[in-house]
Amino acid sequence: MGDSVKKDLVKGVYYTAVAKYSSIIVSLVVTGVLSRIISPEDFGVVAIATVIIQFFGNFSDMGIEPAIIQHKNLTKRDLSNIFSFTVWSGVIITTIFFFLSWPISNYYENKTLLIICQLLSVNLFFATTNIVPNALLYRDKQFKFIARRTLTVQLIGGGASVVAALCGLGLYSLIINPIFSSIFLFIVSYRKYPQKLYFTFGFESIRPIFSYSLYQ
Repeated sequence: MGDSVKKDLVKGVYYTAVAKYSSIIVSLVVTGVLSRIISPEDFGVVAIATVIIQFFGNFSDMGIEPAIIQHKNLTKRDLSNIFSFTVWSGVIITTIFFFLSWPISNYYENKTLLIICQLLSVNLFFATTNIVPNALLYRDKQFKFIARRTLTVQLIGGGASVVAALCGLGLYSLIINPIFSSIFLFIVSYRKYPQKLYFTFGFESIRPIFSYSLYQ
């Protein structure tokens, strides 16, 4: 293993650890504060919506991100095609989740869950459209940038949630952080690696990575 590879490995591990554990600490502090303000019932409602949206999030990813990191020979056109695919897929999946909020709300007999799911559909869309820019950050070993980005979004999003809770927004303060985080992460990542959007699904660029992403 060459010195440059060892150096990249050490930097990657260090900044990844900083981002991960600082986020955990911030999250624990924010959750601890919010738990003193918001009722357990409200936490439960948001937890239901979060679990469901994470399930949909697994479909939206489709293993594309690790496939981009693995395939370093993708052209700019390929990346823009894949980006277009994630955007239009995100529109479809977000729309499906938005309309499923009615049966989800009826099943749990909770009208508030309807609004929560519909608002969190924004999170699902931006998380999907961020797949390509975010993958390029990891592919190009931008670990320091990723760590700073992650910590910044946790601090701002967590702080906004606490302020909203203190202002009496109740359970809605719990969804401010995930919605803000998804939008902020996309904006920052996209500014770093801007992509062109085409009005096609770009299947010609999806096929070369499909054999890898399928197993993911």
